Amino acid sequence: MNRFESGIRVSASLAVVLASACGGGGDGPADVADPPPDLTGTYDLTSFSSAVLTSGATLTPPAVSGTLVLQQSPANGAEAVGTFNFEVRVPDGQGNTQVVADEGNYRVRADGSWEQGGSLVQGIGTFSFSGSTLTMRVTEPALNASTSVWQRR
Repeated sequence: MNRFESGIRVSASLAVVLASACGGGGDGPADVADPPPDLTGTYDLTSFSSAVLTSGATLTPPAVSGTLVLQQSPANGAEAVGTFNFEVRVPDGQGNTQVVADEGNYRVRADGSWEQGGSLVQGIGTFSFSGSTLTMRVTEPALNASTSVWQRR
């Protein structure tokens, strides 16, 4: 083998190594965003505000109470789906308590977006999860706009 042929083989080998290291070979996984956190658990309501139910005021216990149960499937890339079941009790402004309860499905994404579809309450918004505190902001539809903060048991 002459120097020219040897140089071609070394260059070709180096190109294969570099392509593999850079992911150019298509054999390795593409860059995937971190998955969303697993929100599975039972939560107690620590604060709630709603344009409709609380006239925009933020209420805390004992004026408001609630329970949220989430069951989440393993993430698929940057999103995960699950089921929810909640009950929120808010004052009705006439000395009584109004109960809002629903169950359905939700979807969360690593970018912090949240979608829920229940029998009564549908919504799109955002969520954040820190330690054991889940904050949910429903922004659409406007009638369901709310912010709720939940503490995982």
